[in-house]
Amino acid sequence: AAVEDHRVEEVYWVGGEPLMYEQHWRYMQRIIELGDGPRVYARYNTNLSRIDYRGCNLYHDILSKLRDWQICASIDGTEAIGEYIRTGLDYATWLTNFKAGVAVARHRRQMRLDFTLTLPGMFEVENIQQLGEELGVDILAKVVFSFSPDIVMSPLALPRSILDPWVDKLLARTNAGALKDILVQLKTRPTFLEQYGTEAYLKGVARGKTRVLQLESIRSQSITMAEILSKRADVYEWWNAIN
Repeated sequence: AAVEDHRVEEVYWVGGEPLMYEQHWRYMQRIIELGDGPRVYARYNTNLSRIDYRGCNLYHDILSKLRDWQICASIDGTEAIGEYIRTGLDYATWLTNFKAGVAVARHRRQMRLDFTLTLPGMFEVENIQQLGEELGVDILAKVVFSFSPDIVMSPLALPRSILDPWVDKLLARTNAGALKDILVQLKTRPTFLEQYGTEAYLKGVARGKTRVLQLESIRSQSITMAEILSKRADVYEWWNAIN
């Protein structure tokens, strides 16, 4: 809590996927019932899979009653690639829910795309940029966490000779902002091969590929990693060479 203009401003951070939790709806409704809404700022980091719960709408029944709010809606890509990367994502539903927020937002900071760049998501950089422009919202961006060389979902799993030309191509088509910043960072961050050495790298990406293929065997996605990566010949050749 912080004192501002002789009032107590309560700041609530709700992370992960709060909109699925019954407690979220109950607690927020109680805050409003107590008349504290005009003193509350709410910031959400959410998959935005649900905006209605038992007759209560997030935007109209909760956020409209608060002093201010912000939604950072997690997204890793659009359509089928986005659904492949993020298990459980229904892109059409996500987009409908996001647009509903844009329709009621009072200023630009209230609705934002929170994009995490992955290896398959490299094919989605331009689509995410276009989505932000069409919706009139800003984009937050970061690279997927990569703690070991088996994280083949990271762009840093690629050798420098493949990664840099791809990044250069994307940079030429990306506007200034967060998306461009994380692409530039890929040019200076060490790749897995540079960081761990050849032996550990080869073993790591082999483990990572095995895990991806195992997950694909039990999931119902319409596409596979191989199909996505086949959009670039050099990346596809690299993937097929992992054994």
